[in-house]
Amino acid sequence: MKLVAVSAALIAATAFVQGACAKEVAIGGHSHSQVKGMCGGKGDVYWTEGSTGSTYGCFKSDGSGIVCSGVTSQQKKTCSTFMQGNVERPHFPSRDDLRAAERSPG
Repeated sequence: MKLVAVSAALIAATAFVQGACAKEVAIGGHSHSQVKGMCGGKGDVYWTEGSTGSTYGCFKSDGSGIVCSGVTSQQKKTCSTFMQGNVERPHFPSRDDLRAAERSPG
């Protein structure tokens, strides 16, 4: 189930930034171990092929990432990289934020 959520997030992120920030690169130099090695930061998510997907990659906490392989013979030779979009990261209020807002006038 987690893989499905991550995949959906990656598809949405890739579609959003594809026009200005995406780049197709050869899969050479982007093996499983190399992609996993670049994906060790706090909040980064690495995934690999499984019964529900044909790709492997890394979704970095800053919104950038890489998706490698795929279903077709052409996809299996490439990776798609994407950069963080020009969108401010969302802020979800904490309980403390909500309590402070309730106490403030106006």
